[in-house]
Amino acid sequence: MPEQVPHEGVPDHLDEPLRRWIYAALQGGGAELVALKLEIRIDYDRASGNAAIFLARDPQPYQLLAIVNAVLANGGPWPQPLPRDRPGTNSNAAGKAQLREDLITMLAAGSSVWQVSSDGTGLTRRIDETSGNAIDQAVSVAEANPKSGSAAKQIRTAWRAIYKLDPEPETAYREAVKAVESAAHAVVQPDHSAATLGTMRRELRDNAASWMLAIPGKDGSGDIAPLLAMIGLLWDGQEWRHGGQKPGRDATPEEAEMAVHLAVTLVHWFITGAVHKR
Repeated sequence: MPEQVPHEGVPDHLDEPLRRWIYAALQGGGAELVALKLEIRIDYDRASGNAAIFLARDPQPYQLLAIVNAVLANGGPWPQPLPRDRPGTNSNAAGKAQLREDLITMLAAGSSVWQVSSDGTGLTRRIDETSGNAIDQAVSVAEANPKSGSAAKQIRTAWRAIYKLDPEPETAYREAVKAVESAAHAVVQPDHSAATLGTMRRELRDNAASWMLAIPGKDGSGDIAPLLAMIGLLWDGQEWRHGGQKPGRDATPEEAEMAVHLAVTLVHWFITGAVHKR
């Protein structure tokens, strides 16, 4: 048996299964919507007037993942309606759930680097278990703490933005910073309504002796220098956040991915009390 290697695109062994899934997922409608979203011109003559057949048969292999993603992102899959359904309705919830499960199984068995997102609204990159647990824990503690503001939503948005099929580095980096701001606000500057990560970094830096980390370090002081370095890396890395005479540049995917993982750690630290007053 050959060694299973993760595949970025659509290898030969996944081509036909994905096409069959696309066809089944569009039996209840949605093909025209997906084609419009992806700006694909449907040749109805070639497909005997059936848009589902066209999207399953004609696109190149590299287009299949985008079609699957668009099906999920726009409310699909849409299975064959039940016999009792009136025209324009589809109550086949079991069929929809089964199609999603089939896709999950197919992508995993085919060693795809892509998987169905936890909310079923698109494809997301398959991440190692340790990293996946880290984001889950950060979201969980943020959701459980009312003083964390929108940190849970923001860090989840940042994660999805960098690991989805069509990543958005700018969104990922921006939401990562906002997540840390939300998590740190009640801890560092609760009375500063306009606090930013920059003002909170200054507060921590100017009063470093009043703060400590859960890990005491060799001297037992809990020096927050590592925390300040991490915040500085995240905050100063946003070269594009202000306008000016110098042409700006966009965040690279590598920068955004690092920022998101850094933010996951910082969100967890601030909410769980790993950073606290002496």
